[in-house]
Amino acid sequence: MHSDHQDKGWQPLSGWHGHASPFAFEADYTPAGDISRFRTGTHSALAYAALEASLALWSEVDMQALREKSLAMSDLFRECLSDIFTTHNIDDITPSASERGSQVSLVDSQNGYAIVQALIARGVIGDYREPGLMRFGFTPLYLSFEDVWQAAQHFREVMESGEYQDPLFHVRDAVT
Repeated sequence: MHSDHQDKGWQPLSGWHGHASPFAFEADYTPAGDISRFRTGTHSALAYAALEASLALWSEVDMQALREKSLAMSDLFRECLSDIFTTHNIDDITPSASERGSQVSLVDSQNGYAIVQALIARGVIGDYREPGLMRFGFTPLYLSFEDVWQAAQHFREVMESGEYQDPLFHVRDAVT
């Protein structure tokens, strides 16, 4: 809904999520002045049931083992590609293990965007931020070391073949 019309709409199922000041706990309902006025309230019980089931699984996870796998995965990715970083003027600015999450941060100020787009076209999902920052996350709960190795191989092929130079990968979208 266009913003010019959001404050004119009526929501027959009003709820506290759509209130102008949901935490003011006012006696009278005042709808928000934007699109959030159409929120109805608390999520359904079914949505919370799924959340509860996922949280129960977390109680079985050894967080230290998860962290160790996360670091090992990001280290594997970097080790697989370390020889091409210098060759292709890519800076590895990944923080030390004690300062990073589950991601690798690489910089190529000339071709970073196109490299990420070429990798996405191959099914390797990365993130790009100016100026030239390429980020790759490694989620240890559902990625394997084989997945990481395959992603590194795709990265290597994109670089060595010059695939990222295709004009298609230089067309900027709003989101990478």
